[in-house]
Amino acid sequence: MKSVPERLSVLRAAMQRAGCDAYIMPSSDPHASEYAPAHYTSWEYFSGFSVENSNLVVTADRAALWVDGRFFGAADAALAGTGIESIHMGTKGAPSVSAWLASALPAGGVLGYTAENMCLQQLRKLEADLNSTGIAMKAEHCDDAAWTEDRPALPATEAWLLPVESAGKTTAEKLAEFRKKMGDCSCAVVTKLDSIAWLLNLRAFDVENTPYALAFCFVTTGGAVLFIDRSRVPEKVTQELYRYGVTMQDYGTLPDYIRAIDTPVSVLVDPDSL
Repeated sequence: MKSVPERLSVLRAAMQRAGCDAYIMPSSDPHASEYAPAHYTSWEYFSGFSVENSNLVVTADRAALWVDGRFFGAADAALAGTGIESIHMGTKGAPSVSAWLASALPAGGVLGYTAENMCLQQLRKLEADLNSTGIAMKAEHCDDAAWTEDRPALPATEAWLLPVESAGKTTAEKLAEFRKKMGDCSCAVVTKLDSIAWLLNLRAFDVENTPYALAFCFVTTGGAVLFIDRSRVPEKVTQELYRYGVTMQDYGTLPDYIRAIDTPVSVLVDPDSL
């Protein structure tokens, strides 16, 4: 396996090809999970340090990892000699990500990020903070292009449905309740794994210590589409979900599915009403 400096060198080459002067990797995944599957832990692969609640930022000649109080000492020791600064969040003098970028990049610089893994709230804050600096943001997949060695596959454990005796209500009943709370919206996109687990009574073991399945759910007033690796869904589960008006598409096709909708719709994204 490559050393951390070697991994950073490969990442920087990918950044250069993509026209990015910096690249940010938050500790997140497409589902805003607290504990992301190993496949999505780019910040850990490129820093060599396992950490939560963090951001790794890399430029052509600098890099920094933001860590909270649980990891100060461990991060300092692990990052020594890697060329990555250990930044202690919340301490006096510790720069924010945007302040650090403003000092590291000139006006006109470009900050790359993986859109699927960037929380919208964090994205909007970065855009606002960097607006006056002349630093632009660009959605790219530099971490995917650079992380080709020993990357864990997406988890795909067998999916199953929780019996109604344990779930309390059937999938049909939960979908009906959910649609009432959609209000005037034509459809809703549910991305959080715990919300999907509740809504469909769907379970798997894709995330350590939590019985979730990697999936998205697109709910309309008359049906629902589950975006999941269909090879790991037993026929019995497929048929039962179909009885409740839930069809399936491949896990990574949600963006294309939404783009293909040719009639105006109002979309509720990750509603809190679950």
